Amino acid sequence: MVDEIEKCPCSGKSMSNLAAPWILLTLHHHPGTHGYEIRKIIKGYVEGFATEVNITGLYRHLNTLEGRGMLLSEWDTTEKGPPRRRYTLTKTGTECLWRWMNTLSNQALLIGRFFDQARSVFPSAGLPKVRI
Repeated sequence: MVDEIEKCPCSGKSMSNLAAPWILLTLHHHPGTHGYEIRKIIKGYVEGFATEVNITGLYRHLNTLEGRGMLLSEWDTTEKGPPRRRYTLTKTGTECLWRWMNTLSNQALLIGRFFDQARSVFPSAGLPKVRI
């Protein structure tokens, strides 16, 4: 039974780490950043949470976002070592970031309401208050 609960989505292990909005936010603050640096920045944002920033998945998201017109990339050959692809946010990417902010804000409110109701089930759990 313990193994089954560990595989359950309630464990949080199969939940998305919201890579797309993190990438868009990172590139808004740090235009022209390459993939490994994006990973490092996002790791800093989510430090202390049980989530991992997989570099292969990150590049998959970068390629998808670029294909959808959210990002532009170009090769940088000015530094020592192999060329690196540097990414910048497009106008469409900035609009997408705005939509993510609205979507996540609504989700945070719904999660807050869930916690308000769940407090009666687990009164000593110390569930967080979500304020937007």
